[in-house]
Amino acid sequence: MEEWLNSKGESILREFGIKSGQKILDFGCGTGVYSIIASRIIGNTGKIYALDYDEDHLEELSNKIKSQNIKNIEIIKTLKKISIPLKNNFIDVVLMYDVYHLLDKEDRIKLLNEIHRVLKDKSGFLSYHATHIGSYGIQLNKVQEQIKKSSFEFEGEFRRPMLHWSWIEEGIIFKNKKIE
Repeated sequence: MEEWLNSKGESILREFGIKSGQKILDFGCGTGVYSIIASRIIGNTGKIYALDYDEDHLEELSNKIKSQNIKNIEIIKTLKKISIPLKNNFIDVVLMYDVYHLLDKEDRIKLLNEIHRVLKDKSGFLSYHATHIGSYGIQLNKVQEQIKKSSFEFEGEFRRPMLHWSWIEEGIIFKNKKIE
């Protein structure tokens, strides 16, 4: 686990397209594992917006940010409704990791529309870590179909070891570019 958190996770996120200077939204960030890893990649010129509604998770993330002296993560606490309090065409990358399955069908559509709204035109992309496949109504072909209906174009699929809860497992990550 430590090796993944300290080196492999960063190289995997770079492979997905995370790079220096980007503005990234980590939607449903939880305790911020991916926010912290991405913050090392984007450097001082980039910004992570770590969004969640769970106060305990966000407090844990806040403590990590302070103890590691991280300056490029901004925590955004939301209510339990689908709304992203960021400007239109503002974000380079949205990480939607291990959260989609928690939403009902209507909220999934709202979320994809909100993600489309905040992503930059032409260069913005959604990175979706597909978890809980076969449960919660998650069927990959249906998820990709809904993402496409929300004005995204499939760019690639990656199968890499990813953190899921407190363990590392082979994960499926889809990269989808915003189209107008």
